[in-house]
Amino acid sequence: MARDLVIARVGRNSLHRSWIDGGKPRDWDLYLCPFQEIPPQAALDCIVGDVIPGPKWTGLRILLNEWDGWRDYDNIWLPDDDILTSQDSISAMFEAATALQLKLFTPSLQENSHFGHYIIMRNRNFFARRVSFVEIMVPGFSRPVLEQVLHTLDLSTYGWGWGLEPVWGKLLDYEDLGILDAVPVLHTRPVGKLRDADLHRRMSEENDRILADHQAPLQMVTFAGIGPDMQDMALSPDELLVKLVQGWDYLFERDPRLLRWIVEHQAPFFSWPDYPVLGSPASPQAWPGLA
Repeated sequence: MARDLVIARVGRNSLHRSWIDGGKPRDWDLYLCPFQEIPPQAALDCIVGDVIPGPKWTGLRILLNEWDGWRDYDNIWLPDDDILTSQDSISAMFEAATALQLKLFTPSLQENSHFGHYIIMRNRNFFARRVSFVEIMVPGFSRPVLEQVLHTLDLSTYGWGWGLEPVWGKLLDYEDLGILDAVPVLHTRPVGKLRDADLHRRMSEENDRILADHQAPLQMVTFAGIGPDMQDMALSPDELLVKLVQGWDYLFERDPRLLRWIVEHQAPFFSWPDYPVLGSPASPQAWPGLA
């Protein structure tokens, strides 16, 4: 049996076929969790579950609670179905996450991707980054951590997952969360406001309640950069900020406000008197704003 598992919540327009190279063996399994009827998948080496209508996290909550097969794997990746990537990239993602001993991880998004949160966009200066926030778009979990956070899916009553990321980070004490810049994927569909204005309002209110109830602030902080040798880079806060800005400079033409947001998200950690050189063993949960 493969060591790792991909569970994809898919519809008729899913891009999951691009993830499989029929001419190559692979070391991960694919489980499709459809939200609508999809064409036969006989040509793909995958498992197709029953149709579970509704948003992504509604279906995943039901599947993960009713099917225990995922508990046999080391890591589980839960991508959206509008992600364009390859079999080799998925294998490289799992390999890097395992090597770095990440509990919660995500591939970065390619430079031309549609995005909602800049922190997940590929930073060209790093192999990976240790962060406070892993987005719900393409998250990966070690199996023990998915077991640990499974109950949080009940918080998303509308099934869209808004508000879950900060709760996950806090439950894990902000340790061993990573974004893999060296393994980018392409997010192909625009993100933005939902067409149903009333649903958008109710989901925003639910998001705010979740964050308040769990005292989990929305923080998109990079704690450390990881180099191609898979070692944490010893950088001062200022040096890290410079590298972050340089690595994301391609984003500023799309939205100049991002430069200010990056500085604002990193800034609270500059004033801490015992702020370590990043890459040292200091624990992120002790840092102001994340307690």
